[in-house]
Amino acid sequence: MESTILNRRTLLGSGALVGLGALLAACGQQANNEAAATASAAPSETASASAAASDAASASATPSPRVTRGYSGQSKAPDGEYRKADGYGPAQNVPKPRNEPAQYPETEEGLMKMMQDWLVAHNYGIQTGDCSYAFKYVMKDTDEYNSYNYTESLYERGGWIIGGLESYQAESSLIYDDQKKNYRMKFSILWSTVTYVNPDGHLEMEANTDTTNDSFYFLYTYSDGYWKISGSDFGG
Repeated sequence: MESTILNRRTLLGSGALVGLGALLAACGQQANNEAAATASAAPSETASASAAASDAASASATPSPRVTRGYSGQSKAPDGEYRKADGYGPAQNVPKPRNEPAQYPETEEGLMKMMQDWLVAHNYGIQTGDCSYAFKYVMKDTDEYNSYNYTESLYERGGWIIGGLESYQAESSLIYDDQKKNYRMKFSILWSTVTYVNPDGHLEMEANTDTTNDSFYFLYTYSDGYWKISGSDFGG
């Protein structure tokens, strides 16, 4: 299965590429708080062939624009004041998740408590680039695990994420698959938009306009008092 979760977070080239001018135009005046940003204007589709050729030659000779990550809200937030991410920089003072996953009973109530903890860690990673907490709730080789690798890489390279925070609504009871020896539970994912600010000067944006794939099953393992996400699918 090609997960819509991974595709949405990484975009993998499928998202629309948008010049930074509109969102980050004011950043050039924020040198003191490292929020400068530049963007190359896209050539008009109606330009003459000679003008297009000239623009292409000029673009090839010009280094790719870079984004300097500064402070959201155009200034450093006071300690304890949460600020969401924007075109100037990533979120600030995001509340930290619990350090380690908690033990919960092998019941639907126990699973839901783990999911609440995981979601805090998951959204923290999206906003900060620190997915060390979220990694502890998922198995390797899952779409979630791979998306965390991508998120950390984006932040390490100087990019960040605007929006993309998620919540989930349960749509079924917890089901145990005796043949596969795992659990599954159907959820509907709730999200609106996500924007990836890349250090090369492009935005990758996606909106949740097609909700046909928003419902799916999370797969789980349970061992020694701990729940873990082991995958996802659209099966029954």
